[in-house]
Amino acid sequence: MKKAILCVLLTLSMSVSAFALEVPTDTVVQNLNGSQQVIKTFTLPADQDPQGLIEQPFELEGYLYTFTDIVKTENAVEKSRPHTEIITVETDKNDLALILQQLKPTVEYDDGVFRGTLALDHTTINTEASGYVPKSYTVSEVKTIGQLDRNDMSYVPSATVKNGRTLSLADVEWQVTGTDLVGETLVPSSYQAVATYSARVPYQAATGYITTAEYTGEITREGVESITYVLTYLGTKVGIAHVLSNVGGFFAANWPVLVVGAAMGAAVIFGIVYASYVHRQRAARAEADNDGASFSEEETE
Repeated sequence: MKKAILCVLLTLSMSVSAFALEVPTDTVVQNLNGSQQVIKTFTLPADQDPQGLIEQPFELEGYLYTFTDIVKTENAVEKSRPHTEIITVETDKNDLALILQQLKPTVEYDDGVFRGTLALDHTTINTEASGYVPKSYTVSEVKTIGQLDRNDMSYVPSATVKNGRTLSLADVEWQVTGTDLVGETLVPSSYQAVATYSARVPYQAATGYITTAEYTGEITREGVESITYVLTYLGTKVGIAHVLSNVGGFFAANWPVLVVGAAMGAAVIFGIVYASYVHRQRAARAEADNDGASFSEEETE
């Protein structure tokens, strides 16, 4: 039963709050040049309908106030703040001239709220390889070994060093540098060896380049943040007849809520009375059962 009562009270409170008006940010009661006025000020979001602010005639301190005028004032907003945007471009080569062709001097920024023009900050340009593939190149060295008495490979070293890298012998070309006359025949008397050394050097080759750069500048937000409404009500003195009329008007304007509240209140009262009735009936039945049992015991004796 307690849970049912709580549910009813909660429903009533929600029904009443649904009919509540916006709370004014300022209320002024004044008499200006003989005119009794109540001035209420509200500040609402720009997309909210102000029609719900207008109240039905109401009575306050002996005056009946009726709505006469509403004044609307838009509250514009303009905010600026620094902003940095990072732009990324891709190139085949790490060439600054090629990169600058793809980086515009300025870009327009617009996120739907803030807008502005951002300029390229050249000091923030940074280029890195987007990926690598393995490759290699050949390092070679040619040496001439001269004035040898014979073309013997033992005179030719099997390896040599170039710039700290060891190269292996790849090829040898023997050249005759001198001859002797033996009988009537010229025979070689000295040689030189032209030795070629080489080695394959592996390296990682970039597949492309990614450049990032920052654009900076001021961005601005402009628009209507909220709207202030000033509602004026004019008042006239009221007597007892007007008070009764206002009471009747209140009941006429709010009868759905009052009917629902009365119905729910009646339901609560009925529930309480019914529960009490059931409890009394059960108690009476239990007492009658006890009396019957006592009478039966007396007859048995």
